[in-house]
Order: sequence, then structure tokens, then C-alpha cells
Amino acid sequence: MKALRLFPQPSVKLFTVLMLVLGTASAAVAEPYRPPAGLGAPARRESAGTRGCVFGNPASLIALMPENNIGWTTDASPRFYWYLPVNQASWVEFTLEQASETADSPEVIYQTRFAVTGEAGIVSLQLPETVSLPSLVEGDRYRWQVSIFCSPTSEVGELQVDGWIERQVPNADLMAAIAAASESDKLGLYADNGYWFNAIDQLVALQTADPENPDLQTRWIELLESVGLEALANQPLLRSSSTAPNTDPN
Repeated sequence: MKALRLFPQPSVKLFTVLMLVLGTASAAVAEPYRPPAGLGAPARRESAGTRGCVFGNPASLIALMPENNIGWTTDASPRFYWYLPVNQASWVEFTLEQASETADSPEVIYQTRFAVTGEAGIVSLQLPETVSLPSLVEGDRYRWQVSIFCSPTSEVGELQVDGWIERQVPNADLMAAIAAASESDKLGLYADNGYWFNAIDQLVALQTADPENPDLQTRWIELLESVGLEALANQPLLRSSSTAPNTDPN
């Protein structure tokens, strides 16, 4: 597993699109995330306490999520990010559940376990595009959870974090602005309009392509600071050769 260090006379509609695109110029330096008004959900983005198989500073499992524990995505198969501390874990488990208004508890629609190297850094997992896993439904909420299993005999993860994701299709003006924007300016549009998962994924992609770019390093720091995760700004991005970890330790 390799590590990449992250440091830190026009129409009215056309005028709106141009303003959305041009308005991202200031975001080239600062990248604050602005959550949609009234959006929130109960969750735990940082594990409570520590266990014997994790170390370092911070020695907590942390979901890269806004402080209101929920974010939007435009993607049918989004990518999720979390911080994994130095550890001696037997494995890590990722679970995705779909909320239901009729059922007492969310339905598990995807779950995978994978081995880890023990090094600290930011881990990501993208949902696989398979027939058995349906695309996220627009407007539905999904709960995602990451658990660390310290012992091979553990039935429940000793450390857990969770958060929520909701797929939302942008309105016509925002969609047009995103289509017209550069890859760099798309980041500002996503962050400014509540699309947390797109924003962080876009920035990671830009950093991966140009890891020594100081402007991108500043944008990474500003994005994490805007959601209270500045302590993770200098953590490396742990990269796997596969799109989604799928090594089952059992």
C-alpha cells in the first residue's frame, strides 16, 4: 500500500451559470464547506475513547464528515473517507445501510471486511458498481459505518464511527455551472452547495494528480478546517491498488 501525503446581452440563466463559475475564483485559496440549511443527523464521526490495538495521535477512528454528520453526493456509487490511526487491528469492516420509513432499523445493503497494514492515514472506499448492489436512490438517506476489530474473535468492532449520505441531483443552474467549470473550479461549486462527498473526492483527485501544488495543499487544509478536522490535514492518503478494499480475513 502506497501513501500520498496531503498537506496539508446574455440570458438570465446564462448569467446565473457564469456567476456560479466565476464565483469560485476566490475558492482557489480558501475552500470552506457550506452545509445545506437544516440538514443534520445523529451520528458519531470520531470513536469514543481508545482501545489496545490503536495508537498514535490522534488515536481515534475518524469519519471524514461535516460536523452535522451528513453530506450530499451526486454519485450513484460514491467514495467514503475516514482516518485510520496506527493500529494492530485484525481487520476493518465497512457497512452501508439504507434508511427506511417502514422498517424499525436500516437495511444493510453492502458490507465488506478487509485487512490493514497498521499504518496511520486516510483510507477511502468506493462502492462497487455491481448488479447485486443497486445505485443510491435520489433523495434517500444511507448510513455508513466503519468498525475496527482488534481481535480475530471479536463479534463487534471495538471502535466504530458512522455518518449519513444522501444522493441529490443538482438543480439545472448548478448542473450547468459544474459542466462548464474546470476541474479545479468544480471543487468550489461542490463545497459551496453542500456536496461534501463530491468536494472531498474532487480535491483528493486533484492532489493525487499534482501532489506538490501548494494551492491544492492550502485548499485541503481549508476544507478540513471548515468542518473541524484540521488535525487530519497532514495525514497521508493511503492508496490501494483496488477501487474498494475486498480482502476478507475470514
